[in-house]
Amino acid sequence: MANGDITTSAEKARHVLAVTGADAIMIGRAAQRRPWLFREIEYFLQHGERMESLRIAEIQQVMNEHLEDHYAFYGEFMSVRTARKHIGWYTRGLSGANAFQHRMNTLDTTKEQLLAVNEFFDAQKALSDRLVYVDDECGAAEQADVEETCDTQNNTTDRLIAA
Repeated sequence: MANGDITTSAEKARHVLAVTGADAIMIGRAAQRRPWLFREIEYFLQHGERMESLRIAEIQQVMNEHLEDHYAFYGEFMSVRTARKHIGWYTRGLSGANAFQHRMNTLDTTKEQLLAVNEFFDAQKALSDRLVYVDDECGAAEQADVEETCDTQNNTTDRLIAA
């Protein structure tokens, strides 16, 4: 079993398996941000190429189901606060994500939060029917210095989109 630093790259998963000779890999935090990562890795290992990016509608549905379960489990007050990190993970690296996350941090009800999430994903669908990361590295950022770079890039993108 091999683990560590397999973030969003199916190629990295294949590399780790090849270098270590392990029969399996473990994925941790990356799955919180991209629960569909397992499907991407499995496809890549079977076919030797990346699968098509997932449809935004599918990710929107997954996010909605996740939030509804989260809200039901934690209750109104706590869930709206703890859901912010999950929403941030799902949207990181997507166009307009930084401004969206700032807005998300100002919302105080689950109803407002769910509406904002759906508006965000509807805006993404206007750009493409599939997930498009502004910068693939930002979609995969794990290290603090890369995250700072991604935040700067998202700020620039947010300003361009708002213009």
